Amino acid sequence: MEQIKIKDLTFFYNKQEKPAIENLSFNIEKGDFVVLCGKSGCGKSTLLRCLKPIIKPYGKTLGDIIFENEKLEKLSERQQAEKIGFVMQNPEHQIVTDKVWHELAFGLESLGYSTDEIQLRVTEMAEYFGITDLYYNSVNQLSGGQKQLLNLAATMVMGPEILILDEPTAQLDPIAAENFLGTLKKINDELGITVILSEHRLDNVLAYGNKVIVMDSGKIQYCGEPYKILEHNIDEDVLKLMPMATRIYYESGMEGADEKTPISISDGRRWLERLVKNGSKNVEDIEKGLDKEINENTKRNISEDINKKVIVKNDYAIKCKNVWFRYEKASPDIIKGLNFEIKKGEIFAILGGNGTGKTTTMGIISGIRKAYRGKIKINGTVSALPQNVQTLFKEETVEDELIGVSSNLIEKMELINVLKQHPYDISGGQQQKVALAKVLAKNPDILLLDEPTKAIDGIYKESLGRLMMDLKNRGKTIVMVSHDLDFCGQYADRCGLFAQGKLIGVNNVRKFFTKNKFYTTSVNKMAGRSIENAVNKEDVVCFLKAENII
Repeated sequence: MEQIKIKDLTFFYNKQEKPAIENLSFNIEKGDFVVLCGKSGCGKSTLLRCLKPIIKPYGKTLGDIIFENEKLEKLSERQQAEKIGFVMQNPEHQIVTDKVWHELAFGLESLGYSTDEIQLRVTEMAEYFGITDLYYNSVNQLSGGQKQLLNLAATMVMGPEILILDEPTAQLDPIAAENFLGTLKKINDELGITVILSEHRLDNVLAYGNKVIVMDSGKIQYCGEPYKILEHNIDEDVLKLMPMATRIYYESGMEGADEKTPISISDGRRWLERLVKNGSKNVEDIEKGLDKEINENTKRNISEDINKKVIVKNDYAIKCKNVWFRYEKASPDIIKGLNFEIKKGEIFAILGGNGTGKTTTMGIISGIRKAYRGKIKINGTVSALPQNVQTLFKEETVEDELIGVSSNLIEKMELINVLKQHPYDISGGQQQKVALAKVLAKNPDILLLDEPTKAIDGIYKESLGRLMMDLKNRGKTIVMVSHDLDFCGQYADRCGLFAQGKLIGVNNVRKFFTKNKFYTTSVNKMAGRSIENAVNKEDVVCFLKAENII
């Protein structure tokens, strides 16, 4: 049954001549799971906000949105609150109360439900989402993943018919993101609620959708069932947005697929196993062959040479020895005896779950926080890209924010078309670019990046990776906190997992990721024992070609 009909929808932001979205037309059936993807700034968030008029941006709208045979704008605020749920990208932006139980009850209280009805709904929802143990906790005690789960629960308690989510996993660690997306699938399957999800991380979600919409420059580029869209050759830029399994399949010449193009990690694993089996290669031969090809032919060999370099004395950028930190005198320690050393010209990635102390560590390195015990030595100038990049913005236009930034860098970051816009009116990915350009303009020796790939698409990730490699080749040191394991596997030299207040398991990326089962790259999950020690797609494609498997 048709639930939403969008016809010739166009939207102009205030004082903008070019529309953010243009002539969009498509239908959404009741119970659909719609995955919306595309480059940063392509209009995804604008479209989603148009689906809930109470939070629609200020501007001019043309065309129609029909919800259950009635124009959407005719819905009252109460009807919108109850029928259309919306979960934002940043969990901090949606929480309005101090306690978990009150956050769950707030929407129902605002609509005047009885105490008995509120207690029943809130209790049931807390049980469903497994947050009963957090019921009386302060929201400030929750991790990022717990806050986003609370936002979803507080939205679901209203009993919506449609659930809209704007990149809800952007700030979640890999395990929390997988759990969150799994919960969404459960809601869609068991409750029949329509899900409309904007997302950049497609490895764990594209297979959930029965419809995918790919947007580009405010228009729909592809719309249909995921497998059917990918049956034939697709645009090269669109391919960079797709799951890792799909990208490897296309780059290897689309060989060996059974019936469908692989769009998930499990699809990719089965496809690789078939290729290896048909190529008559046993595990021992594969391991020896891959090790040889990694050392000789992959773009980046980050095992032997890097390890030799990092033991050179007096070549450090950052030294951290026995550092301890807590936010208040009576509060528990966040950082507990932290020790590490980062060398000049190294790209170092700090991984770990939400709330473990990664961002706090970056604050200590940058000088924003002060440890109460231990020593930090910094060899060079430092600039930092914060997790919330909006804290760097103070001007009325992007152009004014970028005064002093070279035109070449502005062009590389594809910011020319948004120079006249307010920095808060552009997409999350574009905000990341503006903030990074401001930081790079200071020409620091050491660059601290807190979630640099948050809210950005696969196309810009490649540009960012090349930029980081260029900075590294110029002797710059880069330390990044990231939940993007595939990006770290491609561009970092070394990684460490932050847990129990310290860094553990620090090693070069190949040894780090191939030892892990959960904190590892999509490629390593796919390859498993079929292609031992594969960390990124270059490893897999190079090996398959070298062994004449494809």
